[in-house]
Amino acid sequence: MIRKHLEISQQELAKATNLTQPAISRLENGEEVYASALLAVLDFYREKINIDYLLDPDVETENNTLLYCNSHEFRQRIDRQLAIIANDLDKNHDKIAALRKIL
Repeated sequence: MIRKHLEISQQELAKATNLTQPAISRLENGEEVYASALLAVLDFYREKINIDYLLDPDVETENNTLLYCNSHEFRQRIDRQLAIIANDLDKNHDKIAALRKIL
């Protein structure tokens, strides 16, 4: 819905996020995707829409439009949360790689 609202094709979003079009399609259809793909798309959108809307679709926006989030504090909080998620993903990736070597 957000991609279409911004009039961006799946191919354009894929190129902008260094993902593949099938990865974008899987993400939009709620299929299993890598967390890094989700983070790339969220990072792309955070410059273009209200971050509140991404995290809470029930949040009220003026005229029900998607607007850029200009709250510096809120962006910092989201950036910290994304950094924590990315760090956790890196740790789990290292653990999985180590387990694969053992197996």
